[in-house]
Amino acid sequence: MSRKTQERLSVLSILLIAGLLPLAANEPAGSEGPKFLFETGSPPWRGERIPLPPSFARDLGWTGVEEIRFAPGMFQPTKPDFFSYILVFALEPGSDLSEKGLKQELLTYYRGLSKSVMESAEMEVDTESFTISLEKTDLANAGAPDAAPKARAWTATLDWVEPFATRKKQTLHFELHTWVQGETPVVLSCVSPLDPKADAAPWESLRAIRKTFRLE
Repeated sequence: MSRKTQERLSVLSILLIAGLLPLAANEPAGSEGPKFLFETGSPPWRGERIPLPPSFARDLGWTGVEEIRFAPGMFQPTKPDFFSYILVFALEPGSDLSEKGLKQELLTYYRGLSKSVMESAEMEVDTESFTISLEKTDLANAGAPDAAPKARAWTATLDWVEPFATRKKQTLHFELHTWVQGETPVVLSCVSPLDPKADAAPWESLRAIRKTFRLE
């Protein structure tokens, strides 16, 4: 890799990270639309709010608003909470939250994300090789937020290429909850490359934030 390309990738990484960290942990993003309330503790988990479909996945079938909160070590591969975050979609009424809909839209989202970032770094990625598996948990409300006790619970795994830091194949583990608040379908995902059945951290933090999450 040439020095010029290395410098470009370095600047790109800085811009991406800076662009992804505009919000404080409990700060609602603007006055329009729903308020996503996260209690992340200290140091605060920062993140962003974007409209759906996002610019990197225009073919996403969901419309609405997304907010995300990143663990402090999100973009640092040597940290135990690397690429761990909580992601919430507040969707337009009638959005498909079926098993088929969840698998299709999540795969579309992550294919678009990886392709967009990798292409910005002048790197190729075979997004058609990405796969996702999804299944309901035994308990319909396992670990649900206190504000949505009847939420449906799912687990999922995504095999993809992580485009920000390592640019290597990665398996992401998801604990998902879906519910309808008023007329608003909600999808909440706790995400980490660490197996939730084998590793306590960062899942302990993710689950604590999920438990107190509120959409207003």
